[in-house]
Amino acid sequence: MDHNTQPITVDAEPYIARLRDQLAEAWGQTQAQLALAREEIAIRAARETDLNRRIADLETTIAELRGTSTRP
Repeated sequence: MDHNTQPITVDAEPYIARLRDQLAEAWGQTQAQLALAREEIAIRAARETDLNRRIADLETTIAELRGTSTRP
């Protein structure tokens, strides 16, 4: 059995360039997903704050109707 002892050479530059492009695209997609997630979190937090304010207002109204105000 005769083995080829010559090294196999390949021009790696096209592969490296393709990997670089894929990495840049994946990075961009990840950044877009993170920005979207941050925006969704901010919207949820604002809604939760609004709901908490509305609940507190309703509790105050109930207390006033019962004659025991919670406001100073």
